Amino acid sequence: MSTLPLVALALVLQQSPPVPEVRPPFSCGLAFPVSQAHDTGSHRHTDTWAWDFRMPEGTPITAAADGDVRLVRGDSARGGCDESFAPDANYVVLRHADGTETQYLHFLSVVVKAGQRVRAGELLGYAGKTGWACGAHLHFKVTRAGGEGWNNASIPARIAGHGDPEVDRLVDAGPCAPAPPDGPRWVRGPAQAQGVPAVALPPVP
Repeated sequence: MSTLPLVALALVLQQSPPVPEVRPPFSCGLAFPVSQAHDTGSHRHTDTWAWDFRMPEGTPITAAADGDVRLVRGDSARGGCDESFAPDANYVVLRHADGTETQYLHFLSVVVKAGQRVRAGELLGYAGKTGWACGAHLHFKVTRAGGEGWNNASIPARIAGHGDPEVDRLVDAGPCAPAPPDGPRWVRGPAQAQGVPAVALPPVP
């Protein structure tokens, strides 16, 4: 049998970009179920490879990888269970060194600004239900850097320790480790009333 098909397949695999892997996009010490996965419901077109995580309003949302804040919105208080509310979402978009971006939607409030450098695990804001949301949750996806808008097309990705989780899979962000002297400090956020652990903030200058 000819080995040409195998050689061709090997070349394709070599040329294919690696599937990016990111950390869970919420604070250490927390675990939340996937409430919507890929290519279903509202996850079509640019959101085909997105995940939704069901969580209480006020849950700390953190950077899934080191990056720069490219876009941010935190001034909306509107949301509802209808597609017409989609433009009203509060969001953060991070640009990463490997050419990917991560997008986080539906914030109650955000604590970062455009142009800010963040580390993996640093606080971006708090989960909410702004935009097209039938309840508090985080909409999260990985994209390739493309247009200058906030809703670039999603790509396949993996979450460290969980692969590509399906609906109802519990994604655990792992325990909180002591912060190094030059790393993030750990403080308590407004969600602590619901038992949410400490969250990461940028290092003190």
